[in-house]
Amino acid sequence: MTLSFALWTAPWMGLLACGGGGATTDDTGSAGADGGAVARTAPTYSDGTCPALVDGVNADFPTGDTSYKVKIVLPPDPQGAPVLFAWHWLGGTANELVRTMDLDQLAADQGVIVVAPSSDGSPYEWHFLDDAQDNPDLLLFEDLLSCLSGQYDVDLDRITSLGMSAGGLMTTYLSLHEAQWLAATAPFSGGVLPDLYTTPARPLPVLITWGGTSDLYGTLSFDDLSRELSTDLRADGSFVVECEHNGGHTIPNGATAYAWEFLAAHPMGVSPEPYAGGLPSDFPDWCRLP
Repeated sequence: MTLSFALWTAPWMGLLACGGGGATTDDTGSAGADGGAVARTAPTYSDGTCPALVDGVNADFPTGDTSYKVKIVLPPDPQGAPVLFAWHWLGGTANELVRTMDLDQLAADQGVIVVAPSSDGSPYEWHFLDDAQDNPDLLLFEDLLSCLSGQYDVDLDRITSLGMSAGGLMTTYLSLHEAQWLAATAPFSGGVLPDLYTTPARPLPVLITWGGTSDLYGTLSFDDLSRELSTDLRADGSFVVECEHNGGHTIPNGATAYAWEFLAAHPMGVSPEPYAGGLPSDFPDWCRLP
């Protein structure tokens, strides 16, 4: 079933016009020739001692000046597992995103830890219009990664992210500002305005999915935002796959399967590029190498 979501409000357009990027967070490893890290350690938790992260809803994860509710889905054996961060849409919840994209089944079948935060209640759910410096959502991402690494010794070469709409914009924001930790990302109906783009710390593989020219909310075109993101990333040396399903502002059928296939095929610094010669035969026919 293809699902649609009511998103965005008119004031967001004005915020986009005045929003700006900031400095990227510090990289803890030196980049190797393949774009990966020579020595990889997790970020340091900002709030002292990490709380235990358990399967299910973690109601109070302290980070910075606030705390977040975080849905975690553990696979049968979480030790050394890859991690998939998942970001919900405007007006949505972490539980809705996990249910809609069958991420609990993905965790069970693929052995990946799924981490789905709930927002802090900001007007657009996530702080993708704010500067990267001292950004609470970027700190949340790094703090969760720190605590997951300490508790489950997660695979730091397989940290990935996806999200839809506001969550797609958040995944885009992470792609631009947290590339030192992320192996690959898959924003759905995300993208970027030209004046909000900043070069990632390292080139990274990104699968960009959107619903064609009818992927709109009011006058906001996710078609324009997604195409701009693809152009900018490729100009900076990132490998991009475009999946334009022409279904408007929806998550297309089979989204989780092909997104995870892409993410799993792209650990940190993978070389040679596994999709350089073409996409897998089981990918939707509306996906392409631009």
